[in-house]
Amino acid sequence: MPSVLSYPGVYVEEVSSGVRTVTGVATSVTAFAGAAVRGPINSAVHLFSYSDFERRFGGLGPDMHLGYAVRQFFQNGGADAWVVRIVKSASPAELTLLSQTGANVLKLLALDAGKDGNSIEVRVDYQSGNPASTFNLTLARGSDGLVENYANLSMNKRDPRYVVDALKDSSKLVKVTRLVTQAALDALPAATSVSGALADVKTLINETHSSLQISVNGLAPLPVVISTLDITDGSMGETANDRLDKLCVAIKQQIVNQANGQAPYSGFLAVRENDTIKLTSGAGGEFSSIRILPGASNNASGVLKLGSDSGGIDTDAVASIRPAPVPAPAELTSGAFGATDLDALPDATHVALRISLNGDAPSLVTLTSAGAVGAALAAKLGDVAKRLQAAVRALKPGQPAYRDFTVGLNAAKDRLVLGTGTRGAGSAIAVAAAPANSIAAELHLIAGATVTSPVNVTLASGTEVPYSAADVYPSFIASRADRKGIYALEDVDLFNLLVLPGVGDPGVLSDAAAYCKERRAFFIIDAPEAVKTPADAVKLISGTELPKSDHAAAYYPWVSIPDPLNNGKPLTVPPSGTVAGIFARTDAERGVWKAPAGTEANLIGVQGVEYRLTDGENGSLNPLGLNSLRLFPVYGPVVWGARTLRGADQMTSEYKYIPVRRLALYLEESLFRAIQWVVFEPNDEPLWAQIRLNIGAFMNGLYRQGAFQGKSPREAYLVKCDRETTTQDDINRGVVNILVAFAPLKPAEFVVLRIQQLAGQIQT
Repeated sequence: MPSVLSYPGVYVEEVSSGVRTVTGVATSVTAFAGAAVRGPINSAVHLFSYSDFERRFGGLGPDMHLGYAVRQFFQNGGADAWVVRIVKSASPAELTLLSQTGANVLKLLALDAGKDGNSIEVRVDYQSGNPASTFNLTLARGSDGLVENYANLSMNKRDPRYVVDALKDSSKLVKVTRLVTQAALDALPAATSVSGALADVKTLINETHSSLQISVNGLAPLPVVISTLDITDGSMGETANDRLDKLCVAIKQQIVNQANGQAPYSGFLAVRENDTIKLTSGAGGEFSSIRILPGASNNASGVLKLGSDSGGIDTDAVASIRPAPVPAPAELTSGAFGATDLDALPDATHVALRISLNGDAPSLVTLTSAGAVGAALAAKLGDVAKRLQAAVRALKPGQPAYRDFTVGLNAAKDRLVLGTGTRGAGSAIAVAAAPANSIAAELHLIAGATVTSPVNVTLASGTEVPYSAADVYPSFIASRADRKGIYALEDVDLFNLLVLPGVGDPGVLSDAAAYCKERRAFFIIDAPEAVKTPADAVKLISGTELPKSDHAAAYYPWVSIPDPLNNGKPLTVPPSGTVAGIFARTDAERGVWKAPAGTEANLIGVQGVEYRLTDGENGSLNPLGLNSLRLFPVYGPVVWGARTLRGADQMTSEYKYIPVRRLALYLEESLFRAIQWVVFEPNDEPLWAQIRLNIGAFMNGLYRQGAFQGKSPREAYLVKCDRETTTQDDINRGVVNILVAFAPLKPAEFVVLRIQQLAGQIQT
């Protein structure tokens, strides 16, 4: 719009040139579909190398043509691919994790359906930043060694590390669902924060240690400032416990005074438990938590050992619905103790035993010779357990099995339970008598003892049924509405080539060719595996098994490559993946208008062809539109044909040749995308001029690259958009018509060399 002229002076306006550059689309983005070792089913995955395929789909698989085709594609010059994994049917593996009380709390579902999900191992432990409330989750897929570690997870959905959200956007292995009902969440107890054991608080609180902040249930933290007057009045007989009681009263009172009607603060409690401070939220439920934060100045949280970072224990309400640690450690449970068994033990002649963890060489463990402390059996067992645990941990603190070794009591408190510090398969424990002064038998760790050897925990029940010859059509041409089979490519913005390695079902080929026509793509077809001889090939191309489409081309015979799965032994595979790579290589080096055939189109990675054609046999196939793969001296295996499936001489198709059809597709797709801006523009000469300018510039650029016939641009291409193409009736109906014509290059299929002998001339 022109500027509003309101004052005398100079006005500057920018005027559009009307130039909207037309950018050509990619020409060799290749879509593959077929069977793979693992990976997402009926979902298109974008790949840029064969390494990507190995990571996502597991690489090569026996009797699976897809992996070999993708490998050959990238080996022969391909750079951009989409892959769809096809199976007849599949279900994902899953695992339900239980809380320590046995309730279902989390469901893990493999992202990729199929039996490969059964190899996903799950580990849960509490060695997190807040061991009383959070947990760590480790996922490891056995089939390829992919490991995912998630630390400090919470079951509280408001927590930044809420387990469902933490895995939602990052895990490549599983999807997580929390199984706890709302009623169970609402019934969770109030959160607590318990300090570490404290000395006399009179020695802890001073001018430099007097403040802290407390946040309850995720609300804004409230400050607490403590003075020596809050903890002592100097009265006679005042004890350390009295001063700790007064400190708790002062903390509670300051929090309640600032509650401002907020229930978690109004009902806040602070009480002494022996020599610790216990803080309790005034409201339970899923979001109940207590966090101790440093004071703005003169921080006292450290000296009071409040908060998990300072040696305290913060127990959120959701701690009780965390998944229990898995897998379990190896455990040795002693025989049952009688009421008087520990009355005189340990003693000077009963202090030692030998222990081996995880198959390690047995180590000698020696306890102190003092008798077990306690009035009742449970107390004495607890004392022995504590001593035994400390002695074993001191043996090899650098090894987790020893460092995290535990000794506890069973529920009846009449047996010792020894556990290794590591979990799952490979975790083991064994106890034997010491050579002298042994106490192993007296602690019932030999006779009557039982050992539990755990196994790793994995997802289970993942199933898959691969497609067979009878299932090819429903597997590949599945529901378009659900985007299954080749229609998973509906989610792909652009692909130029389609490859279904080894698929020869006529119904699949026909529908796939039609889909390629719809998507302006080209279909590379393998001759069926049963086609061995030229006679078989003539019968194939003359029959109705192959679609008579100019958007498709077929190649014969199959090729031989070294099989990495069988020490390089030759393996016969369909050629379509290799040919697609040659299409990509030719496009990059010469352009889409160059036929992907000839001595330059050598098959990299191919050792030979299943049938070595002669010139005569090739001559019987080429006029029918079947492209041959030939083996020539010096050049080796090459593509020796460039006709579409409407390339038979009798069909006289204008799209007889592959480069002509693919150049047309390239122009159609490029211009389709480039002139979207035209929609809703005023339909008159200024618009038509812009269209001619932009499309003409694009076509001229291709002409200069050698894409068209002709000695001049006038002979090579035509762009017309004016009153002749767009009538007044068209304008009234909102239509603008653009005519783009081009003179394609045709491959020199037959080179005729004429040789003539000249007669001697007599000079006069």
